[in-house]
Amino acid sequence: MPDTQPAVSVIVPCYKATEYIPETLDSLRAQTFRNFETIVINDGCPDTANLERALEPYRGEILYLRQENTGPAGARNRGIRASRAPLIVPLDADDLLEPTYLEVQTGILRDHPEIDVLYPNCVYFGADAGSWSGRKGMDMFPPSGEPTFQSILSEQWVVANISTVRREALMRVGLYDPELTSAQDLDLWLRLAKAGAKFSYHRQPLFRYRIRKGNFSDDKSGRARAAIRVYQKFLAADPVAEEERRLLQDAIRGQEAIIEFILGRKALYACHRDEALRRLTLANKTLNNNKLRAAILMLRVWPGLLYKLVHHRYPTEYSFLH
Repeated sequence: MPDTQPAVSVIVPCYKATEYIPETLDSLRAQTFRNFETIVINDGCPDTANLERALEPYRGEILYLRQENTGPAGARNRGIRASRAPLIVPLDADDLLEPTYLEVQTGILRDHPEIDVLYPNCVYFGADAGSWSGRKGMDMFPPSGEPTFQSILSEQWVVANISTVRREALMRVGLYDPELTSAQDLDLWLRLAKAGAKFSYHRQPLFRYRIRKGNFSDDKSGRARAAIRVYQKFLAADPVAEEERRLLQDAIRGQEAIIEFILGRKALYACHRDEALRRLTLANKTLNNNKLRAAILMLRVWPGLLYKLVHHRYPTEYSFLH
């Protein structure tokens, strides 16, 4: 690693991702912008011996830190505190940067010192990506308006977890919350937005987001429950402005509806008519979706036909839910 101060620190926590990390580090080797450091944190990996063998070809290019398991937030915080650069890129150990990621991101942030958080578009990939494979994040979740506390909370904006963030802004809000076992990014973005950080974005797809069975991005109901925990954390803060309280309560209702929707779809696939009807009807009171309304009608009138249609199109529950 170079002795001069790097322009960017890429923080890579690793836990149960040994098979993916060589590809991730190869994507860093391929960067056209070279003034960066890579910090890999072994967050109590159960297969440390295998991880360290996988890292051996890269040891001259990375700072390797090893610790007891603290979870993603604690591992990222360890890496950020050890970093030397004014810009931070938190990179999951199974995701990939396109070769021009650092060149484009640092160029924009150099020209726009007012921006604290800059995020690009992404492309979904992976053996379990299914119909999402090759699709772009901003096509799936179109941005609307300006990225603010309110728009992030209402999910008009889905801030990418592979944003480039000014280290100073991260330190100002106290880094990631180590008490959260999931949705740490959502919590961080909301705290940064509330503190007045300037968010910006562009539509160049500069990173590849891996979807795989069993990881957090694959667990839709788990994501919704984690978001609720974050919103409840903000509600518990003192003081909370009345408008902010209303927004948080609306966001919680929205996530609760998503959970009912997912559980209702599970019940539908299992041909449990009464449970599916109850959960989907409850979800639609908040979601107010025409397709969901039609499914509820079919469940009431032609449940057998709906079961046949669903099982014909989706051979497994996993394919139906994703």
